[in-house]
Amino acid sequence: MSLIKKNLRNIYPIFYNKLFSQIIKKFNFKKPLRVLIFHSIKDTEKFNRLIKALKRNWHIITPNEFFHLLDNNIEVSKPSLLITFDDGFKNNLKILSILDNYSISALFFICPGLVELESKNLLFPLFSKKQFRLKSNYEEIKLLNWDDLRFIQSKGHSIGNHSSFHYQVNRLLIKELQEDVNLSKNLLLKNLEFNKSFDSFSYPFGGVNHINLSSLKYLSKTFKYVFSGIRGNNNCSRSKIIFRDAVSLDDKIEITESLMKGCFDIYYIIKSIKLIF
Repeated sequence: MSLIKKNLRNIYPIFYNKLFSQIIKKFNFKKPLRVLIFHSIKDTEKFNRLIKALKRNWHIITPNEFFHLLDNNIEVSKPSLLITFDDGFKNNLKILSILDNYSISALFFICPGLVELESKNLLFPLFSKKQFRLKSNYEEIKLLNWDDLRFIQSKGHSIGNHSSFHYQVNRLLIKELQEDVNLSKNLLLKNLEFNKSFDSFSYPFGGVNHINLSSLKYLSKTFKYVFSGIRGNNNCSRSKIIFRDAVSLDDKIEITESLMKGCFDIYYIIKSIKLIF
């Protein structure tokens, strides 16, 4: 990101907060129903501070509560938020106590094929290093194994599908995507306790450029809930995809709050309008 873009990204959200917050309240726009994406959590203190700050203004809901809202097209009466994690990094275990302290139930999207390799100690030597040309520091990319995921379930969290091997889905033939999804579904059912969240899928990468109509059509028929990485409000949304907000633990809370209030939503809606409706 260039210095100019970075400065604009940091300045505009704060400006948006000051200028538009009162206007939004005055015209009684839909309350936000947002979904946050986290990946690897390297700094648990920053994560704790962010969750503590968000709890002041947001009602953090469980995955099942979120699915219930979508299933019944229920409009939330107060700003509501679902917490999700993508990729299944091992260091996600470190934040379970934080989630527990705040009585938060989160949704972890994992790649069952990679988990299977991780559980058999084959992921790094036989797949990751060759496929992604990674350096030898395995700890940074170490993933959860099946025992870890069973423990996460026992703590009241949910597990969702993130494809078998984290391929860029829009580059796969539909037959290849079907094979990947079938494998991921079978591995989840074989190794974990069934949960409603098994019917949810989050796009690897998840941006507008990583989603195409053919994959979305197939995934929408195969899964009830298809999560993206595109920003937006899910409150009574008619979209085929579920919007999510990626946030940085290094951002000021004012910037994160502004992003979640929708300061960049119109930009993403314009970019993805063919996929949304």
